[in-house]
Amino acid sequence: MAGEAPLQKLLTTMLHSNRAATNHMVETIHSLVSCVNARDPYTYQHSVNVGFYAWVIANQLQLDEEECANVYIGALLHDIRIIGTPDSILRKNGSLTPEELAIMKKHPEIGYAIVKRIAPLQQRGIAKTVLYHRERLDGKGYPHGLFAAEIPLGAKIVSVAEAFNAMTSARLYRPVLDYGKAVDQLLDGKGSQFDPTVVDVFLEAMASRREKARL
Repeated sequence: MAGEAPLQKLLTTMLHSNRAATNHMVETIHSLVSCVNARDPYTYQHSVNVGFYAWVIANQLQLDEEECANVYIGALLHDIRIIGTPDSILRKNGSLTPEELAIMKKHPEIGYAIVKRIAPLQQRGIAKTVLYHRERLDGKGYPHGLFAAEIPLGAKIVSVAEAFNAMTSARLYRPVLDYGKAVDQLLDGKGSQFDPTVVDVFLEAMASRREKARL
């Protein structure tokens, strides 16, 4: 069901400003995503899927085209830290140690450090989406323990999109949840981990897509 958001629409949206600058930014994004694919194809596919889900949510929330593009790019780059993750952690078959978990919890900051150096991504708020996508509404997330109103909408959207794709994708150390159980997990997290409105519009969109697929 997941896939890439329409890249042509993304390009059209971004070309409203400066063609040369936009082309350069798109080339930069493609280069970063290609690096992720070369480092770990699973993470690449995860990022593509999360980008698609985030794009669906942004459209369902009726954000304008530019905002939808920004959310999509933030989702696509949310796991860019994978470029610098040690193989001992990335390819480990089993549970991570507390020390390894601590390293993994730094991934939003590592991703932010990479993305913030690209001025257009910083200016569009995309770097903050990467930084804050693991925050929780109840303040128990990381890296800064932000509460509901402090978390940017883009990060709230990516949080839901990432969680759903992670739950419904196979990993060596974690079984796949079926659609119904993944939905239950999102519903259980409403108001504590996830933004309730984002969860509701995502599940509405997914239910509609599943219904259309059965017709």
